[in-house]
Amino acid sequence: MGPLTVGDPGPLRDVPLVAYAEDLPILRRYWRHVFRTRLTARPAVVVPDLRGVRSSVVAGSGVTVLPRYLVERGLEEKALVALLSPEDPPINTSFLVQRAGGVPRAHVTAVRECLLGAARGW
Repeated sequence: MGPLTVGDPGPLRDVPLVAYAEDLPILRRYWRHVFRTRLTARPAVVVPDLRGVRSSVVAGSGVTVLPRYLVERGLEEKALVALLSPEDPPINTSFLVQRAGGVPRAHVTAVRECLLGAARGW
């Protein structure tokens, strides 16, 4: 595989893709945002769990796109290699919600407070 650059997914053309679903949701978003093109490949391996996707890639089954929190340790330990670090990575927005008018639950409040604390560093 040749060098990978923003806007050019060519070096990944024949590399097996590993995903958590057949329709490649995270990979498609990454391709569209970073390479500015539509991903038309099919996954070589589908594992319906992001941790399983990571394990599959560590075992050498192909490449994938995963949230940073799932790969940081693997990158530090050199079990994984970042192929590209775009200046403008795609954003995957999440929402923490609860039923309207519901009584605040301790675990939801704890997650909210944790996220607010972490967000100060974003």
